[in-house]
Amino acid sequence: MRHVTPAVGLFFLSPVIGEMLLGATSLDALALLPVLALLYGSGALLIREVVRRTGRGWGSILLLGAAYALLEEGLLDQMLFNADYSGNYDMVSVTPIPLVGTGAYGLVSVLAVHALWSIAVPIALVEALVPERADRPWLGRFGLGVTGGLLVLGAAVVGWGSYDESGFMAPWPLLSGTAVVVVGLVAGAFLIPRPRAGLEGRRAPRPLVVGAVACAGTSAFWLVLQPSWWGVGAALAVAVVGAGVVRLWARALDWGPRHVFALAAGATLTYAWVGFGQTPDQGSGGAVNLAGHVLLALGAVLLLWAGGRRVRGHCV
Repeated sequence: MRHVTPAVGLFFLSPVIGEMLLGATSLDALALLPVLALLYGSGALLIREVVRRTGRGWGSILLLGAAYALLEEGLLDQMLFNADYSGNYDMVSVTPIPLVGTGAYGLVSVLAVHALWSIAVPIALVEALVPERADRPWLGRFGLGVTGGLLVLGAAVVGWGSYDESGFMAPWPLLSGTAVVVVGLVAGAFLIPRPRAGLEGRRAPRPLVVGAVACAGTSAFWLVLQPSWWGVGAALAVAVVGAGVVRLWARALDWGPRHVFALAAGATLTYAWVGFGQTPDQGSGGAVNLAGHVLLALGAVLLLWAGGRRVRGHCV
């Protein structure tokens, strides 16, 4: 069990961060966690295992996370194409993109939510808790097979459940086009160059600075991302600048696990405050949701404290 514990932790942490800390699912709907984990957890775990086994890096994780985002929200629950998916938001008719069938606001939101917070951030946090095994696989062949089976089961549950509830099915040209993009993102994840550390003889900023900038940058992203073309453009500008800064830092001679954890910690703190302003799609609202989110935010802080201690002790 000691060897499997990180995999189990990631399996459940991914939906906790991706759904509950975001505020999309209230804490009183905790009974839904195993169902959410079928897709979220299996996806994050499978992506992590494949990337670590092939010696790829965080760029590959983000590209596979983007593929996961389009798989879930484009092909399975089809939120990107269904304007009536939720009474809380409309991803389709706001900032529409001709011939794509969805809006830029929804597309940018979905890619950011899943590629970064549902996939990359939980992976980084769990790896920080087991720094001595952060770059090694956690599962054998049997475990990989089970994870793949759970992912297929989760896809079936989400896809059929969404169709049974809404009766909505996007036009086949949109679905087939989305599938092609998903395949392209997966291929791109294994075609980009492998990571090469220490290319430049300079020092990276202190992890505390990295975490503060990550929190400020991701907070700015959500603050400027509004359902308008100006909001989408501003959010994309923040994302491009942030990606450029991180890429520059990651080429420094001493860039390491503490810096990666700091990035994930900053992004987690952003979700902790963003969740207070969200209306949950699942579970109760009002005082119940507020109390639940306070507990979730405190839990996130404790997790960051534990991860920070572990990764700092390992790197000393």
